[in-house]
Amino acid sequence: PMHWLALALVVETAVFTLAGFTWMRSRGYTLAEGGGGAILSLFMALSMLHQFCRWLGSPWPAIILESATMVGLLYLGSRRRCRMGLYGDLKAMAPLLRQETFGGGILAIAWMAMAALVMAATLSPSPQAPLVIPPWEGPMVGRSSLNIQALFYHTGRFGLDPGACGFGLLAHMAVGASTYALARRHAWPPLALTVTLMVVSMPRLVFLGLRPTAELISTAAICFSLVLLYRLVEQHRPADLLLFLLATLFSIHAAPMSFALVFILLLLLVVVMVRRHGWIVWREMLGGKALWILPALVPILALAQLPVLLLDLAQGRPLLGGANGVVDNGLLGGCVNLVRYLLVSIDLTEPVRRAFLWLAGLDLGGLLTGIHAISVGRLAVDLPGSAVFLPVFSGGGQMGFGPWVPLLVLPAMVHAFLRGPRRLKALGVAWGGYLYLAALTVAWRPDNLGILTPLYAASGFVVAFSLPPHRLRRRGMRLLQALSALILAGALLVQP
Repeated sequence: PMHWLALALVVETAVFTLAGFTWMRSRGYTLAEGGGGAILSLFMALSMLHQFCRWLGSPWPAIILESATMVGLLYLGSRRRCRMGLYGDLKAMAPLLRQETFGGGILAIAWMAMAALVMAATLSPSPQAPLVIPPWEGPMVGRSSLNIQALFYHTGRFGLDPGACGFGLLAHMAVGASTYALARRHAWPPLALTVTLMVVSMPRLVFLGLRPTAELISTAAICFSLVLLYRLVEQHRPADLLLFLLATLFSIHAAPMSFALVFILLLLLVVVMVRRHGWIVWREMLGGKALWILPALVPILALAQLPVLLLDLAQGRPLLGGANGVVDNGLLGGCVNLVRYLLVSIDLTEPVRRAFLWLAGLDLGGLLTGIHAISVGRLAVDLPGSAVFLPVFSGGGQMGFGPWVPLLVLPAMVHAFLRGPRRLKALGVAWGGYLYLAALTVAWRPDNLGILTPLYAASGFVVAFSLPPHRLRRRGMRLLQALSALILAGALLVQP
C-alpha cells in the first residue's frame, strides 16, 4: 500500500509541475524558464502549504486542497485548448532536439537513469536513510520548520521516505533548465546545451539529485533567481519581482550562509536595476499597486521565516535551529580559508588521480596537500575551530564538483569579471563577496563544500560567455558533451 501511495504522490507532483509549466508558458516564459519556474513554484507552494498545516496541527487542509486542485487540473487538462497549448510547447522543442540529438539525448538518458535510481531507492529504502521526517503524530500547534524542511512533509506526513516524490531529481532538473536559460543570454542553443551538460554533470550535483537535500533545492532556487534577475532587467515586470523575492527567500535553510546569500542577491538586484534603468524603474513597477503589494506580503513573510524566528525567540531556542552559528576568523583566517576553498575546488575525480599515480607516479592529493602546507599551512594552525584540510576527488569518498570547475568555470568567472558586460561584472563581485564572507565567518570543515554548491551551479552559465562559437567549434562541443556524459555516468556509478 505504501508503494501505491508513493506512486500517487509522484503522479500528483508530475501533474502539478506540468500545470505550472503550462501556466508560465502562457505568461511569456521560455521553455527553459518555464521548466525551472514550474518546479520552483511547486516547491514554494507545497512548502508554504505544509508550514501552514504544521501550525494548524493537522495535515488535512493540505490533503483537501491538493485533492481539489488535482481534480480541477485534470478537468482543465481534458479541454482541447489546454492540450493544444502543451502540444505547441512540445512542438517548439522539436527543432532543437533535431539539431542537438546527441547532447539532448545525453541529458534525457541521464535524468531517466537518475529517476530509475530514485524509484529503486523508494521501493527498497536503505536502513540508513540520509533524512528521516517523522509522520504526523500528536498535536503540532505552534511548531515550526524551515522552508525546505517543510517541503519534505509532503511525503513525511504519510510516513514515506522524503525521496518518494523525487524532489532531489526535480531540483537537479531545475538547475539544468535555469542554466540553459541563463546561457542562452550569451550563446546559441548548441553551446548553451553544452554548458548545461557541464553543470548538471558536476558529481556533487548528481549525488544530491538522487536524494532530497536542502542544499540542492536551495541551489535550484538561487539559479532560478538569477533567471528572474535577467528577466527583470530586460522587462521589469512586477510579477517577476514577486517571484524573485519568493525564490530568493525560499533558498533560506539551516546553513550559515543561506541568509547572507539572500541579502547579496537582493543587493545585486538593486544595483543592476538602478545602473540599467535608474531609480524610476521601482516607481514604475511598484507605484499604484498597493492592492497587489499587500497580499504579496503574506507569502514573502512566510518564506522569509518570520514565523519561525518569532517562535524561536519566544521559546528561547537557537534562531533557525542554529543556522547562524558562525565564527569570526579575522582577515587572516578569511584569506587562509579562501585558499582552502580554491584548492578543494580542484577536483579532477578519483579515476584521474589514480591514472596520474599509475602513469607518472604523481599523487595529485599529495600535491594539493603540499601546496596547502606551503601556502597557508603555518597560518592555519592558529585558526579557531578549523579542521585538517583534505583534498576532494569525486569517487574516492566525498563528492566534489568535478574537473569543469577548475578547468572552465573558475577561469570563465575571472574572464567575465575582467572583460564581460556590466551584468556579469556585478555578478562576479557578488559571488566574490559571498565566497570571501564565507571564508571570513565560517570555520573550515571538510563538509563545507555545501557553501560552494550555489556558487558553482549558478555560475556555470558564464562559460557560455567565455567560449563563443569562434573559439569552440562543433567538434569541440561534441567532445565536451561526451566528457560530461562520462563524468555524469561515473558519478552515478560510484555513489558513496
